[in-house]
Amino acid sequence: VIMPPGIAEHHDSYMTNYIKTGTKKMIGTQREVTAQRKDGSIFNCKLGISETKESGLICGFILDVTTEKAAEAEILAKQRLTEKIIDAAFDALFVINERGIIEMVNTASTAVFGWSQEEFIGQNISIIMPPDHAANHNGYLSRYLKTGFKKMIGKEREVEARRKDGSTFPCILGMSEVDDLGSKQFVGFIRDVTIQKSLLLAQAEREASDSLLYNILPEHIAKRLKEDPSHIADLYNNTTILFADIVGFTDRTSVMSPHDVVVMLNDIFSRFDYLVDIYDLNKVKTIGDCYMVTSIPSDELEHDGCSRVCRFALDMMKAVRSFNNTGPRHGQINFRIGIATGQVVAGVVGTKRFLFDMWGDAVNVAARMEQSGLAGQIQVTKEVVESAGPDFTFERRGTLSIKGKGKMEVFILKSAHELNRKHSALDGRKPTSRAL
Repeated sequence: VIMPPGIAEHHDSYMTNYIKTGTKKMIGTQREVTAQRKDGSIFNCKLGISETKESGLICGFILDVTTEKAAEAEILAKQRLTEKIIDAAFDALFVINERGIIEMVNTASTAVFGWSQEEFIGQNISIIMPPDHAANHNGYLSRYLKTGFKKMIGKEREVEARRKDGSTFPCILGMSEVDDLGSKQFVGFIRDVTIQKSLLLAQAEREASDSLLYNILPEHIAKRLKEDPSHIADLYNNTTILFADIVGFTDRTSVMSPHDVVVMLNDIFSRFDYLVDIYDLNKVKTIGDCYMVTSIPSDELEHDGCSRVCRFALDMMKAVRSFNNTGPRHGQINFRIGIATGQVVAGVVGTKRFLFDMWGDAVNVAARMEQSGLAGQIQVTKEVVESAGPDFTFERRGTLSIKGKGKMEVFILKSAHELNRKHSALDGRKPTSRAL
């Protein structure tokens, strides 16, 4: 009556067979079976049967294990869920014992390293390490167990790992220690960062390329060139151009070594480059001893380019005086500077060694201002005087015959009132040296 139907029908035959043959199937043993209550419900129980020979009675002891079975089922379900979560992890996971033997891995480990789970289990964890690290690993683990000194445990660092095919890759390794009833286990989490490292390298190369491009071209032109590598050519109605040239350069350098010429030009031009950044101007190029600078040709920028170029020119002369005060080896130098303002066409020329160059009548006039200028003076056109504003002092030089233009009224830039009051960009600052 206490047995489920599938078992109850056969019980009497079991008893009869035992009485006839003495073959014990259950007697003297204990096993887990199912039992039936009066209401017909079934439950798990442990059944132990023994025989009392004196009385001929068979005694059964039944323990209801419903609660225990439910607890075991819950623990098993949680264990399976944990295993699924571990297997769902993107990072490779290893569990090793105190001897470094792999006891557990997740699915990601097989994908990352190439070994199957069966191949991993029972192997020393050193199989995933490059040879130079693998040879020392057991020593690290043994030393930790003896001294308690943690070199990696509880930390995260970048290391090299080895795949089954022998190839190595960069990864982030994090290690934790788990104490399981006095037995230590170590859990390692490994994340392959090959892609991230490649992206970082590509980003660094891109930033270096951008930095070089921004050093060659005005920033807004560089951005346009990156977005559209086709030809860039624009018309600007109000751009100020400056040319500066060393007086007597050819005669001076004829008695100098090539190295000394380059050292001299690098020194003085580095001082000018420093001023270009201070005044936010556009260095176009240097040709021999000629230095060409313009206001940044963009309609989006404020329209004070002419005054900034004039201030720049005054500080160029101050930079030359500073250079001469250092007692240059081949004697002091002097510059002629010419400035003009007007319409220009500006664009990027060629596909190699990009150059943001300018053309137009104003460019030619600025060059003529320099060529017909006086040593140590800044010669400008009437348009520059009108555009520079009231903060500057100009002295009329007179009317000159300018090649390609005929008679032109020219002026000498003497000073800037604002700079005289507030000091120039060079006061109290030391320019940094740049390559030519």
